[in-house]
Amino acid sequence: MPYIQLDGQQYPLVAGDNRVGGNEGARIRLTGAGAGEVSASLDVGADGATVIRRVDGSVKVNGVALGAEPAPLLHGDKIDVAGRELFFGDDRRAGNTQFVQPVRLAESAPHGSPGKATASTGGRVISLVDGREYPVPAGGLVFGRDPSCDVVVGSTEVSRKHASLSAGPEGYLLRDTSTNGVLVNGEPASSPALLGRGDVLTIGDEEFRFYADNAPAPKAALATLEVISSGMLKGTVMDVRSPLAHVGRGAHNDIVVSDESVSDSHAKLQRREDGWYVVDMGSTNGTYVGGRRIEGEAPLIGAPDLRFGGVKFIFRVPEGGTASGASQTRAIAALKVDAARRPVEGAKTPVVSQPGQRGAPRAVAPPKSAPRRSRVLALLVWLLVVVLIAAGVFIFFTGH
Repeated sequence: MPYIQLDGQQYPLVAGDNRVGGNEGARIRLTGAGAGEVSASLDVGADGATVIRRVDGSVKVNGVALGAEPAPLLHGDKIDVAGRELFFGDDRRAGNTQFVQPVRLAESAPHGSPGKATASTGGRVISLVDGREYPVPAGGLVFGRDPSCDVVVGSTEVSRKHASLSAGPEGYLLRDTSTNGVLVNGEPASSPALLGRGDVLTIGDEEFRFYADNAPAPKAALATLEVISSGMLKGTVMDVRSPLAHVGRGAHNDIVVSDESVSDSHAKLQRREDGWYVVDMGSTNGTYVGGRRIEGEAPLIGAPDLRFGGVKFIFRVPEGGTASGASQTRAIAALKVDAARRPVEGAKTPVVSQPGQRGAPRAVAPPKSAPRRSRVLALLVWLLVVVLIAAGVFIFFTGH
């Protein structure tokens, strides 16, 4: 039997005329301002087919104003009477979910589709059955058999709340909450699934094509970090796309280094007027430039080796960047070494010196011979004293 759902409550419709409005004779009574001035009639035939007629005021079906002619209602249609939203349902299309096949996949990380990447704006799906377009609102779009869903698919293979589509940081995510699953481009979709522009969603026996605004062009990398230490990360190149980029093991960082020797918030890379600098954030296992542990900050000259904990990188800036603006003298002065600290256990200390310092003047070590001459002179003085004492004792006993 057909029914009307209002405020979560179902009102069964009987064969013949079913009046909706604020009048006392209405089968479905509406309250509120303007309710008494608007009414509609739902006419149910012997076979359960239902049509709606406007009696007074403005009545809308699926957002379209109803004219003088009656309009047939389908399961899931939304009716607006006096500003109140009613949902038309049919028990023949909204019974229990019929299990079809186990295509539901386990929860996993967002799964990218082969479609073109999108922005997190302009999301919409278009029914390939009737051409109806459904924009994705800020709260997300819900697919399902229940007439209160945003997109109603009246099939017993479809769950009452089958799936949802909402915007995420990287685009639009489809989440499967159903018994029988969702297909994306003909393949079972993981949950959540990151949709691409033009992807086709199959829910029950209906298909929908997904569209959204094109993804903005990615920013050019200001610098790169290439992992050169041994391990699973070796060869990985990480782009530095911001003048201030945080580095660490935690997911909140701009550059995430998944290694136990790296602190949750380890360091930051900062571009200034005179070049790039690395700043240690009080990490446990230290930040190293050219094989030397830094305190506070140090400039990055040329293409230096840079180590966070036990993971070693080469830091590079593309041509035209500002990597070598700092003077070599300032670089040497700012690179402080804490001899009391030691690198993380098991980590190899790099032996490559910091590039750009080849021509820098080296401090001349004090001569090592001066302390040795002092020790020899003191020894000779003591020997002379011993000889004089011995001679005095000899003369005293012999009388010579």
